[in-house]
Amino acid sequence: MACDSRESVVLRTRKGARALSLLRVVISGTASRRNLLMEQLDDIELAVETLLAEEPQTGGDLVLEVWSTGNGLALSLGGLVNSGVKAALLAPGSFTPSERCLLDVRMLIEPLVDRYSVSEGPQGTFSVEMEKRA
Repeated sequence: MACDSRESVVLRTRKGARALSLLRVVISGTASRRNLLMEQLDDIELAVETLLAEEPQTGGDLVLEVWSTGNGLALSLGGLVNSGVKAALLAPGSFTPSERCLLDVRMLIEPLVDRYSVSEGPQGTFSVEMEKRA
Protein backbone atom coordinates (compact mmCIF):
# COMPACT_ATOMS: atom_id res chain seq x y z
CA MET A 1 0.00 0.00 0.00
CA ALA A 2 1.43 3.37 -0.92
CA CYS A 3 0.01 6.69 0.09
CA ASP A 4 0.33 9.57 -2.32
CA SER A 5 3.34 8.89 -4.55
CA ARG A 6 5.68 7.80 -1.78
CA GLU A 7 7.08 4.31 -1.52
CA SER A 8 6.19 2.78 1.82
CA VAL A 9 6.24 -0.42 3.82
CA VAL A 10 3.03 -1.47 5.54
CA LEU A 11 2.60 -4.03 8.29
CA ARG A 12 -0.74 -5.13 9.71
CA THR A 13 -0.47 -7.26 12.85
CA ARG A 14 -2.73 -8.38 15.66
CA LYS A 15 -2.32 -6.55 18.94
CA GLY A 16 -0.42 -8.54 21.53
CA ALA A 17 2.94 -9.30 23.03
CA ARG A 18 4.66 -9.94 19.69
CA ALA A 19 3.40 -6.82 17.93
CA LEU A 20 6.11 -4.46 19.18
CA SER A 21 8.90 -6.78 17.98
CA LEU A 22 7.39 -6.92 14.50
CA LEU A 23 6.93 -3.16 14.39
CA ARG A 24 10.58 -2.67 15.37
CA VAL A 25 11.79 -4.94 12.55
CA VAL A 26 9.93 -2.90 9.94
CA ILE A 27 11.01 0.44 11.42
CA SER A 28 14.68 -0.54 11.74
CA GLY A 29 14.77 -2.05 8.25
CA THR A 30 13.40 1.11 6.69
CA ALA A 31 15.65 3.30 8.84
CA SER A 32 18.73 1.38 7.72
CA ARG A 33 17.91 2.22 4.11
CA ARG A 34 17.90 5.93 5.09
CA ASN A 35 21.17 5.64 7.04
CA LEU A 36 19.58 7.06 10.18
CA LEU A 37 21.82 7.16 13.22
CA MET A 38 21.14 4.60 15.94
CA GLU A 39 20.02 7.44 18.26
CA GLN A 40 17.38 8.51 15.75
CA LEU A 41 16.15 4.95 15.32
CA ASP A 42 15.96 4.54 19.10
CA ASP A 43 13.89 7.73 19.34
CA ILE A 44 11.35 6.49 16.79
CA GLU A 45 11.08 3.06 18.38
CA LEU A 46 10.65 4.59 21.85
CA ALA A 47 7.89 6.86 20.53
CA VAL A 48 6.04 3.83 19.14
CA GLU A 49 6.57 1.93 22.39
CA THR A 50 5.17 4.90 24.32
CA LEU A 51 2.01 4.90 22.19
CA LEU A 52 1.53 1.19 22.81
CA ALA A 53 2.26 1.30 26.56
CA GLU A 54 -1.36 1.84 27.57
CA GLU A 55 -2.98 0.30 24.49
CA PRO A 56 -5.10 -2.84 25.07
CA GLN A 57 -3.16 -5.99 24.17
CA THR A 58 -6.13 -7.65 22.46
CA GLY A 59 -8.89 -6.71 20.11
CA GLY A 60 -8.03 -5.54 16.64
CA ASP A 61 -5.02 -4.88 14.51
CA LEU A 62 -2.23 -2.36 14.50
CA VAL A 63 -1.27 -0.93 11.13
CA LEU A 64 2.20 0.51 10.71
CA GLU A 65 3.21 2.38 7.57
CA VAL A 66 6.81 3.58 7.29
CA TRP A 67 8.27 5.70 4.51
CA SER A 68 11.35 7.74 3.76
CA THR A 69 11.09 11.50 3.61
CA GLY A 70 13.51 13.81 1.85
CA ASN A 71 15.60 14.04 4.99
CA GLY A 72 14.49 11.31 7.35
CA LEU A 73 11.81 8.81 8.18
CA ALA A 74 8.07 9.08 8.79
CA LEU A 75 5.57 6.58 10.06
CA SER A 76 1.92 6.20 10.81
CA LEU A 77 0.72 3.85 13.54
CA GLY A 78 -2.98 3.10 13.21
CA GLY A 79 -5.51 0.91 14.95
CA LEU A 80 -5.01 2.66 18.28
CA VAL A 81 -8.08 2.82 20.54
CA ASN A 82 -7.01 4.31 23.89
CA SER A 83 -9.12 7.47 24.02
CA GLY A 84 -7.12 8.76 27.00
CA VAL A 85 -3.89 8.68 24.98
CA LYS A 86 -5.61 10.36 22.06
CA ALA A 87 -7.00 13.09 24.31
CA ALA A 88 -3.57 13.64 25.88
CA LEU A 89 -1.92 13.98 22.45
CA LEU A 90 -4.53 16.51 21.32
CA ALA A 91 -4.88 18.45 24.59
CA PRO A 92 -3.99 22.13 24.35
CA GLY A 93 -3.37 22.53 28.09
CA SER A 94 -1.52 20.67 30.78
CA PHE A 95 -1.85 16.93 31.18
CA THR A 96 -4.30 15.41 33.64
CA PRO A 97 -3.84 11.69 34.35
CA SER A 98 -6.91 9.52 33.96
CA GLU A 99 -7.72 5.86 34.37
CA ARG A 100 -7.27 5.35 30.61
CA CYS A 101 -4.02 7.34 30.38
CA LEU A 102 -1.61 7.51 33.29
CA LEU A 103 1.38 8.74 31.26
CA ASP A 104 1.80 12.18 29.71
CA VAL A 105 2.45 10.81 26.25
CA ARG A 106 3.07 14.31 24.86
CA MET A 107 5.90 14.90 27.30
CA LEU A 108 7.44 11.58 26.25
CA ILE A 109 6.88 11.81 22.48
CA GLU A 110 7.58 15.48 21.74
CA PRO A 111 11.36 15.28 22.45
CA LEU A 112 11.65 12.04 20.45
CA VAL A 113 10.19 13.11 17.09
CA ASP A 114 10.28 16.29 15.06
CA ARG A 115 6.54 16.34 14.53
CA TYR A 116 3.45 14.27 15.16
CA SER A 117 -0.23 14.47 14.31
CA VAL A 118 -3.33 12.50 15.24
CA SER A 119 -6.06 11.49 12.80
CA GLU A 120 -9.32 9.58 13.02
CA GLY A 121 -9.39 6.01 11.77
CA PRO A 122 -12.15 3.52 11.02
CA GLN A 123 -14.47 2.10 13.69
CA GLY A 124 -13.41 4.33 16.57
CA THR A 125 -9.67 3.93 16.06
CA PHE A 126 -7.08 6.63 15.50
CA SER A 127 -3.59 6.85 14.11
CA VAL A 128 -0.53 8.87 14.99
CA GLU A 129 1.80 10.05 12.26
CA MET A 130 5.35 10.94 13.29
CA GLU A 131 8.43 12.21 11.51
CA LYS A 132 12.09 12.06 12.50
CA ARG A 133 14.57 14.10 10.47
CA ALA A 134 18.08 12.87 9.87
